Amino acid sequence: MRIPVSTQLHANERVPFMMSVRAKVALELGIIALLTTVFLVLFPHRNPLMDMGLATLALVALGLSAKYTKNVVWAASPSPIPEPRMKRCLKVALWVTLLPALLFLLIGAVIAYRSGGWPAVVSRVFNWRILAAFCCYLPWALIQQTLLQFYLLGRLMALFPKRHLFVPMIITGACFGLVHLPDVWSALVTVVAGTVWSYMYYRYRRLLPLAFSHAALGSAFYYGIFGHDLSAEWSALLP
Repeated sequence: MRIPVSTQLHANERVPFMMSVRAKVALELGIIALLTTVFLVLFPHRNPLMDMGLATLALVALGLSAKYTKNVVWAASPSPIPEPRMKRCLKVALWVTLLPALLFLLIGAVIAYRSGGWPAVVSRVFNWRILAAFCCYLPWALIQQTLLQFYLLGRLMALFPKRHLFVPMIITGACFGLVHLPDVWSALVTVVAGTVWSYMYYRYRRLLPLAFSHAALGSAFYYGIFGHDLSAEWSALLP
């Protein structure tokens, strides 16, 4: 098994090496923050397909630098949980997802009942399109989790001292919220969820359970709280 680059360094070389990594990370994130701010100012209201296209391009760029991200950036912040981690991550993701999702649907059921009785509840909560929306949401959730966890969180972990462990997670959670602007309520909810997902990724380093959690919570939130039919809305975006 290949030893990560950072663990191959001699002790007296490690500090200058980490300073070099931090300098590169700071410059890289500074440029991205500037470009993102300009983009959000110029395009506050935009077609979601534009976001998906840009995210796909970013994912391709991330793939080209994945080796550096894994062997250098994340090697500086090893997981506190030994292998195997997938089963543990799935178990935590289940509890993190199930209770809020049921709460969202319960709130939606109450809102629907007050406006239209049981038929409205069935139409809003027991809707087969929720499953279809989840399946469509999952790839987009996986892209977001990959970009914000594997790329951004790893660099923030390398940038901040270890005594400020939760600062990178909070910043990453805030970035999850920014992705959902100008929808303020969705942004506020995803800041909290994104921070929790970031903590889970730091511990378990598994993206797929986080993507499932993301897609499930997003589907339950939009159908339950707002009564949005995501399947119909997304279909309308297609040419």
